[in-house]
Amino acid sequence: MTRDEIDDMLDAMAKEAAEKGDEAFLPGAITFNSTTWIKTPSTGFPTTCVSVGVGIRYRGVQVLISSAREDKVLNRAEGGGVGAPYFDLEPRA
Repeated sequence: MTRDEIDDMLDAMAKEAAEKGDEAFLPGAITFNSTTWIKTPSTGFPTTCVSVGVGIRYRGVQVLISSAREDKVLNRAEGGGVGAPYFDLEPRA
């Protein structure tokens, strides 16, 4: 997934949530397989580690990295609480 593809998915989820009036459709988490993450240049996908408890974030959405994860963007319903605490989606840079 490229940064533009992720941004497009985040924006589409936010639009869908607004149209349906249901926060469950808002972005919940961005997941990466650790092999993909290692190959991703930090300049191409800027993230911020907010704190140990809140974790790594991109546009306010938690980024989860593990060898057991797939590369994808989950809405809050799909994630089942993964990515909480949820923050407001930040605008594109």
